[in-house]
Amino acid sequence: MRRPPLTPDRWRALSPYLDEALDVEPGAREAWLSSMALDTRMAQDLRSLLEEHQAAEAGGFLGGVAIDGSRLSPSAATPGQVVGAYRLVSPIGEGGSGMVWRAERCDGRFEGEAAVKLLNLSLVGRSGEERFRREATILARLRHPGIAHLIDAGVTDGGQPYLVLELVEGEPIDSYADARALSVEQRLTLFLDVLDAVAHAHAKLVVHRDIKPANVLVSGGGEVKLLDFGIAQLVTAGTQLDASADTDVGVLTREIRRALTPVYAAPEQIAGGQVTTATDVYALGGLLYVLLAGRHPVAHAAGRSPQALIRAVLEDTPPLLSEAVVDGTVAPDVLEVHAARLGATPARLRRTLRGDLDAIVARALARQPGDRYASVTALADDIRRVLRHEPVAARRDRAGYRLARFARRHVTGLLAATTVVAMAASFTAFHAVRLATERDRAQRASEKAVKVSEVLMSLLTSADPYAIRETPGEPTAVSVLDVSAARIEKELAGDPALRAEMLTLMGRTYRRLAMYGKGQRLLEEALGDARKAFGPTSVPVATALNDLGVLLVDQGRHVEGLRRLEEALAMRRALLGGMHPDLAITLVELGRVYQDHGLGARAASLHREALAIRRSALGEGHRETAVSLNDLGSVLRLEGDLVGADAALQQALAINVRTRGPQHPNTAVTMHDRALVAMSRQDWRAAEPLLREALAIQQRTVGASHPTIAATLNTLSKLEAALGHQRQAVAAVRQAREIVERAFGRDHQLVAIYSLNEAALLVAAGHAAEAEPLVREGLRVRALSPDMVPARRRTLAADDWDVAEARAMLAEILRALGRAREAAALSRAVS
Repeated sequence: MRRPPLTPDRWRALSPYLDEALDVEPGAREAWLSSMALDTRMAQDLRSLLEEHQAAEAGGFLGGVAIDGSRLSPSAATPGQVVGAYRLVSPIGEGGSGMVWRAERCDGRFEGEAAVKLLNLSLVGRSGEERFRREATILARLRHPGIAHLIDAGVTDGGQPYLVLELVEGEPIDSYADARALSVEQRLTLFLDVLDAVAHAHAKLVVHRDIKPANVLVSGGGEVKLLDFGIAQLVTAGTQLDASADTDVGVLTREIRRALTPVYAAPEQIAGGQVTTATDVYALGGLLYVLLAGRHPVAHAAGRSPQALIRAVLEDTPPLLSEAVVDGTVAPDVLEVHAARLGATPARLRRTLRGDLDAIVARALARQPGDRYASVTALADDIRRVLRHEPVAARRDRAGYRLARFARRHVTGLLAATTVVAMAASFTAFHAVRLATERDRAQRASEKAVKVSEVLMSLLTSADPYAIRETPGEPTAVSVLDVSAARIEKELAGDPALRAEMLTLMGRTYRRLAMYGKGQRLLEEALGDARKAFGPTSVPVATALNDLGVLLVDQGRHVEGLRRLEEALAMRRALLGGMHPDLAITLVELGRVYQDHGLGARAASLHREALAIRRSALGEGHRETAVSLNDLGSVLRLEGDLVGADAALQQALAINVRTRGPQHPNTAVTMHDRALVAMSRQDWRAAEPLLREALAIQQRTVGASHPTIAATLNTLSKLEAALGHQRQAVAAVRQAREIVERAFGRDHQLVAIYSLNEAALLVAAGHAAEAEPLVREGLRVRALSPDMVPARRRTLAADDWDVAEARAMLAEILRALGRAREAAALSRAVS
């Protein structure tokens, strides 16, 4: 006897228990029901639902159901028709096994939409019925967020078989990527989601067999969904289909071959060979080719004839991915439009794709299945290696290749290997300019440059972790930088112009590694050499002044740093004019100093000037334009213009993601600053994911102990406190304090700020005894600040403490500890 329909209220009460029961092994469900001590009626309803579920699984959903194709016609389904628990609303399209309709739930259990697939047996016959049954069986095996899942299946009273599937609102993956101008890195990241879904299907012994853009949809939120398992195949033992057999199975195989998409079909599918997981690897290679090159490698043949397409798939070697984006047989404007969608020109896109991605796609598209990746997981591993700048398995293990990957992999730490390459390039450019006016001297210096270049390239080779060396262990950034700096200082002593150029670059690198003492020494030497070589007023002198000023500010020596930066600004204005990109660099740094000290109007003026220069000289979408937008957004927030701040920061984030990638330190900074805007609105829900993602990016890129992370941790501490998470708030700001202590020493002003922030949290939590030494430490460091900007004001960020505030907090602590006399004396001193 059929169980009576459940009321909506009853269904809502049962649904959580049913979800939990379905996670229990079938043989253990009766014991689980007993252990739950449910009331008799609820237990009976659950038992009935579980039996229905198990019967449906055992029967392959549609197994044993008589389907009368003679009663069905192409126009049988109409809007408003009820199919199972759903009412058809409008047709969506045709899938591999029939018509697909948008439908809405109408049985009263709950509201919702779904996709209902109806098999039209009068069109596809018995083989279509078998495909339809198999699709239901296959989808029942697959539960993954990247695969459109099966909700229900059945046959109507009129004999119409149907599947109820998750309704996916989205665009084909290639259209999605192009419409949003996703970069190569963003497309690879999106592609990894596809690989994850396919790998899940393979783990369940399911080969999709028809992977193409139309079957991979992406929602507006960026979630990937793999669709249409209408011609998928279970690869369990004994399921290999014989296309030559004159049986139902043979007919079915031929139907499947007709149903697949020829352009994306693997050679073995075209030739009627064995279908394995390698078949999907081939299709995925074609999909990646489309995402990055804009077209499939055999698309040209598909436009000629079926015979040409078959020959192309079975005989031709696909063009290299990097060559496809500069293909002379394609109209130049088509190539330019595609490259622009990836934020590049055809030539720059070619450089990006050349090498690793060429090799990965070529391996996935190998004609012989055994020459492809052994699994989708192996393909995904190589994609991840590309994103991490690590050696990929698809390329041969060459020492030079490994060396290049090593340098790229450590770029975020600004390792000396990358610096060495930049210096080698700088030698060439520097001497090319000097050659025009000082040919004889430049010739002698060029010989020296060649010598130094050889020394530096030997240092780069020593940085290769695969190289054989007498001293075990991988060289560090510091060791390579130190040796490089020493050789430059010594071997270029007779050429102050070249030495100034190289020492400026080295000093800048030390600063970015937060090694300020070494950086300052080299930058001061570079400034002296530049003045010796070019006189007191020159572009190299202005460059050295700028870098030295930034380093001094980073150390907390604000008056010295400000003086150097203002000198650099005046020199660059005089020498370069009012619209040179180098002028914008100094404007940005000065704006940050003024912003840090509460001079918001002056800071905003400088940032707007820098932004105008960069927009004019570099373009609206340039990554340095994003830097200025970020800085302007930050100062607007401090000035209280939250709408203007968020608009500027959104623009900056979009440019950073497109030009630098989602996993870049600059992208993290912009996310952090957007979180600050949300916090200013007290929108903690919006701020938290931005802030945590920013911190995660910084930890992956610059390292967990880099001082730039301290600011993010300090902001996270404020957020945790606002959410009532006092313990986590204290832990975050304590970590920030420890980082700046290691980087700058205990006398840096950030140590004072973070110590006092931590103390305030401890006081609020009732831990006055722990807070006291922190306040005293903050006051001690505050007393060591002779280098504060004279016109300094407390910032609107409320992220600073003046001495009176800190003393007032100490008086409060003393009172809480029962030391009223000390507190009174301190209060009198404050007032």
